Amino acid sequence: MYKKLLFLSMALIMIVSQSKSQSISPENSPPQTIIKQLKNDKGAPYELAITLPSAYQPEKEYKILYYLDAYWLQDMVRGCYRLKAMSSEMEEVILVGILSVGNEKDWHKQRNMDYTPTVYDLSWLKLKIEFGGMFLDETNTGGAEHFMHFLKNQIIPTIEKEYKVNAKTRGILGHSFGGLLAFYSFVNYNDLFANYILLAPAIWWNDSEIFQDKASLLSQKEAKMFIAMGTGEINMLKIPLGKLTEELKSKDNEKLVMTYKQYENATHNSVLPQGIYDGIELLYTKSK
Repeated sequence: MYKKLLFLSMALIMIVSQSKSQSISPENSPPQTIIKQLKNDKGAPYELAITLPSAYQPEKEYKILYYLDAYWLQDMVRGCYRLKAMSSEMEEVILVGILSVGNEKDWHKQRNMDYTPTVYDLSWLKLKIEFGGMFLDETNTGGAEHFMHFLKNQIIPTIEKEYKVNAKTRGILGHSFGGLLAFYSFVNYNDLFANYILLAPAIWWNDSEIFQDKASLLSQKEAKMFIAMGTGEINMLKIPLGKLTEELKSKDNEKLVMTYKQYENATHNSVLPQGIYDGIELLYTKSK
């Protein structure tokens, strides 16, 4: 595991150094990233970081991957994809990062609200949980449904009106609360995405209520899902995720191709570079 982390880190450094030292040309220039501002129906500002393939052609159709928590994951997602894109075996993918606007506290506030399906139930865990300098309660959680409407009705149409993409293979990537939101989209908006990368998803939320309804776990269309977890993760997250993966392997869930990978000694955050790299490789390698 540590050798793989070292390889990824060194390769990312080489990419950055190469992009600075080489002359700019279509062959060696880094992919172009365009920032687009957008507000939801309450006037809250967001940014979309749109990274186009190096040899992007407007008339060509591309795969597309939306990723959450771009405030801090965008460099890692773009770097891991660029490493893989050096191989001719990879699909060309447009990456769309969804960012909150502001400082780190604003980011925590946004994700605590946007990515949680219901308000935090203190009576279940009987424990106050603090994320980003704020205790979770009914005033700052439970906004996933509102965010999904924003994603479905504003973000996706804004992007896909301008860029030619294959909507049938649309993908979403999320970590922790972002992974919870991505899984919420699988359960409640099954027609929206076909590729899912869930990195240490917080499906423990409110006693794992999100997968208590077994029927909702059955995929209504062909879908691929990659789930990553570190063996060094806390049990509150690791145990319910293990139960979920067993449910997803049900013989009745034949339309879902699910891969669950555990990384030795990886923790909640250290699982990210490995999980992002492997998830992109699994879902966006060209079919032979």
